[in-house]
Amino acid sequence: MHKKFLNNKLIKNAVSLGILQISNYVFPLLIWPLLAKFLGVENFGLVMIVFSILTLAYMFTDFGFNISVTHLVAQYYNDRQRIGVLLGNIFLIKLILSVIVSVATTAYILVELSDKIDLLALIFINITIFSQAFHCIWFFQGIERMGVVTKVNIIAKIGYTILVFIILSLYQHINVVFFCFLINQTIVAVLFIINIYKNGFFVLNPTFKGSWRELKYSFSFFISRISVSVYTTVNVLILGHFLGTSIAGLYSAAEKIYSAVNGVFGIVAQTMYPYMVKTGNIKLLCMVVGLLSIPVCFMCYILSLYVEEIILLLFGNDFLSANELVKQFLFLACITFVSFNMGYPAFSAIKRVKWANYTVVIGGLLHLSGLFILIILNQVNMKNVLLMVIFTESFILLCRIFLIIFFLRNVKYI
Repeated sequence: MHKKFLNNKLIKNAVSLGILQISNYVFPLLIWPLLAKFLGVENFGLVMIVFSILTLAYMFTDFGFNISVTHLVAQYYNDRQRIGVLLGNIFLIKLILSVIVSVATTAYILVELSDKIDLLALIFINITIFSQAFHCIWFFQGIERMGVVTKVNIIAKIGYTILVFIILSLYQHINVVFFCFLINQTIVAVLFIINIYKNGFFVLNPTFKGSWRELKYSFSFFISRISVSVYTTVNVLILGHFLGTSIAGLYSAAEKIYSAVNGVFGIVAQTMYPYMVKTGNIKLLCMVVGLLSIPVCFMCYILSLYVEEIILLLFGNDFLSANELVKQFLFLACITFVSFNMGYPAFSAIKRVKWANYTVVIGGLLHLSGLFILIILNQVNMKNVLLMVIFTESFILLCRIFLIIFFLRNVKYI
């Protein structure tokens, strides 16, 4: 029994996801010191603001498909025709959304950052929006072939790291970062599409009716992802707007360390989600989360003891004032580890996936209200914004635990 369990797809995907997440943060760990050294705090903050814009752009072009389509692909794995039409519909939607988002992004940059972003950078940013829209991690996650995602991302990240290292050493300008990122995102998109066909699947012609159906089905997931952006990505934009790019740079540096830690911890949730869709084994999920929570908290505590050394190693002396922020972010990582797993994996196991969306939407509205109050009271600063994030994430976790207990006790599910 145990041997069979260890050899199944769940473990294989966990290993692939583990390697992927490690690569996602090992390569940035090589790049961040370069950016901090060559660009300085202010330009580093500007780059992080643009990356926040690109993250928001990706959320809009993704439209929640990373959750909804993963679920559908896992369900209809054996129906290649249906998945082919699904892929065609999704890619058509993404193309249309990319045009809309590109126009909106251009308008925002011209109004907010016209004195800092030149025409060449704007071109790089817009092409990147189209390239990243055709990333389809959700497809390979749905067919439980995360090994493909791992290989593609590692190849692209190696190329990105080498490009940044060579070009930025010779020409120290923010456009170098945007150009290298564009190349990275384009390579990933091309390799993903090639591997769809290599795995025996194909993209069929889309239909208006089918595309509209997928758009409606994913809408609640889209609202959920946008709500998440309210208490993640938007924070950098708010700080950049009210306090300048230097403050945005300090906050982003602390958040990058949090993201690295959170990404490693997120392996569990990413692995368990498609497995929960198929098996509904919520007892296993609770056992895994319960067993791992203690070492997760212990690791965060150990890291908090060496925050200054970590900041010096990654970003240098200019970023040391982000010391306390990093410690608070590490505390937040303990909360989000449990919250992520009590989100889509848990609610998919009890056939109530949309309730995970509802908790995030409520959390997003709560955080947005908090930010609005901070703006009204003229209390926008790094510490207050992060405290709002911690409060929001804690609220979402409590809501999810309450709802899961409620459904398990009161609702019969298949």
